[in-house]
Amino acid sequence: MVAVVDWELATIGHPLADLAYACMAYRLPPDDPVFAGLAGVDLAALDIPNEEELVTIYCKAAGRAEIPNWPFYMAFSHFRLASITQGVYARSLQGNASDLKAKLYGSVAKTSASIGWSIAAAA
Repeated sequence: MVAVVDWELATIGHPLADLAYACMAYRLPPDDPVFAGLAGVDLAALDIPNEEELVTIYCKAAGRAEIPNWPFYMAFSHFRLASITQGVYARSLQGNASDLKAKLYGSVAKTSASIGWSIAAAA
């Protein structure tokens, strides 16, 4: 085997969308049984950079001063996750989901859409 590609998540898209997708964990709840996040977790105690620090590290490595419209990318990523997880949930209702936890994805879709909407509304 040469590679494994998840076609549902494979994109040729904007690198800032990928960065925002990686940063979603900072805003997702840590107690979710499917997509446990880092919201409210003591990141410093775990020696994990917070979202702002990670974006700063990225900017330095990419040779950028900042990321204009960062909330757009974060909202987009949460809406994207909501769409993907809603699809998994729908397949579970149809009886053709491969993940045993697929019915739990419906709550992830709601949570992620809500977070995305909050980010968009605040911007």
